[in-house]
Amino acid sequence: MTVSASTPVLELRQVSVSFDGFWALNDLNLSLAPGELRAVIGPNGAGKTTFLDVITGKVRPTKGDVVFRGRSLLGIAEHRIARLGIGRKFQTPRVYQNLTPRRNLELAVKGSHAPFSLLFGRLDSRQRDRVQQLLAVVGLEAHASQRAGSLSHGQKQWLEIAMLLAQDPDVLLVDEPVAGLSEEETERTGALLRSLAGDHTVLVIEHDMDFIRELDCPVTVLHEGHVLCEGPMEAVQSDPRVIEVYLGVEDSGVEDDA
Repeated sequence: MTVSASTPVLELRQVSVSFDGFWALNDLNLSLAPGELRAVIGPNGAGKTTFLDVITGKVRPTKGDVVFRGRSLLGIAEHRIARLGIGRKFQTPRVYQNLTPRRNLELAVKGSHAPFSLLFGRLDSRQRDRVQQLLAVVGLEAHASQRAGSLSHGQKQWLEIAMLLAQDPDVLLVDEPVAGLSEEETERTGALLRSLAGDHTVLVIEHDMDFIRELDCPVTVLHEGHVLCEGPMEAVQSDPRVIEVYLGVEDSGVEDDA
């Protein structure tokens, strides 16, 4: 199904999730436009992790629906949702530490998921070009042949983003991409995410408010499992409701476990 620029690529419609009577998400509505860059913030316990788990199929909503490109994702397995075009980057980079960045990306671009093909199959010229392009996109060309485990934390983050991009996702979900990064790495990560928007819909969850300001994109604030408010960062940070829920929380650096 083709999605026009005016049609949301991803929608959460009145989504609620209950864990033994605790409502981690409560009548949550959110939509993302094709090519949009969106930041999602919220205090500890706001439901940010559950929000991502619902989109990717790890958690099934108690009520409501998740619609991707006009199709409900309810009941679809996680790996199938990923293949449909939703990529998720976790806070801790998930790369093959003993392989080079080039080899990590070679495995990522292979269309076959058969173990033999993954290990021993050769790349065609198009796939080789794609690997080189991805190394350039994330600034790892000079490090392509060193062991991934020796990369800095920021470089590992960029490598994992490149591995997700190899799957050509429509939607890229990025969880706390600058946690533990240097100032320079944080700036480069922001520039990378901004550059990916347009070709991809990018949703970023982050606690670093300075980083969110640098993204210069619409912000959605979650609180107690629902959307508290949305808008530009300048409007959001001056909203009395946001000030109240963030009082003493904004700089805590604690991720919610809901």
